[in-house]
Amino acid sequence: MNSFFQQKIQSDWWSKSFAGICLGFIFALLCASIITLWAIQNLSQSLAPQLGMWSIPWIWLPVCFIAYFIPKGWQSILIFTVFDILAYGILCWMRG
Repeated sequence: MNSFFQQKIQSDWWSKSFAGICLGFIFALLCASIITLWAIQNLSQSLAPQLGMWSIPWIWLPVCFIAYFIPKGWQSILIFTVFDILAYGILCWMRG
């Protein structure tokens, strides 16, 4: 595990940009859907869509920023794909 954190950060910005912009946006949409489903059950139904909609940039921008600190581009694509699959699984579980 130490070798992962001691790797030199590579300059393959194309794959990191793809991971941050595309896969990060998908992750932000999935998280916003999860927030909306949670808010419908626990908050006012008129507030839930707004809370979900306005949570997208607060999730997407930090995720996009974090993509450039992962040592290699293929690792960032793999990590973000796993997070997308997990978020989709949680969303499907919440919807029943």
